[in-house]
Amino acid sequence: MSNQAVANRYAVALFQLAQSKGTLDQTGEELEVIQSVLQSTPELEKTIQHPKVTLVAKQNVIRSSFEGKVGQDVLNTLLLLLERQRFSIVPELSKAYKQLHHDLLNIAEATVYSAKPLTNEELKQVEIIFAPKAEKSRLIATNKVDTELIGGLRVRIGDRIYDGSIKGQLNRLERNLLAGNR
Repeated sequence: MSNQAVANRYAVALFQLAQSKGTLDQTGEELEVIQSVLQSTPELEKTIQHPKVTLVAKQNVIRSSFEGKVGQDVLNTLLLLLERQRFSIVPELSKAYKQLHHDLLNIAEATVYSAKPLTNEELKQVEIIFAPKAEKSRLIATNKVDTELIGGLRVRIGDRIYDGSIKGQLNRLERNLLAGNR
């Protein structure tokens, strides 16, 4: 079974537990904090993945790092993943949990590429305009600057791309001209 499939199973179990306890938001935030800590402290992950460090020592590291900072369900999930030698799936688990939460709330994430940084107001306008196109009640958009676009926007929502950039228009014009010359 792939890591993603295993992560999905753990995410569904944790999601259902959090849903039954009414802690969906809190659990999601805790998973993001854990993922952030793991990314910012590679030494922690190296220690956890090291084969010569005993399970008890690894569990103590996790308890000392996260006990009191995350809920008991999240901490128990981390300890269970350690015990089953599946701790490496934590980032995938966090991502799968976030997707489950967004699906429940009918929310999607969007990446908005622009030639210059967008203001918060402009980003909100993009969210409002593109949420119905994605058939979602709400979009959470992040802006990435891509100077090669020249102008306009390219919006990516999941696998869909809406390209209103000048570069995209020039590329389409070029394709049409080449197709007309055949």
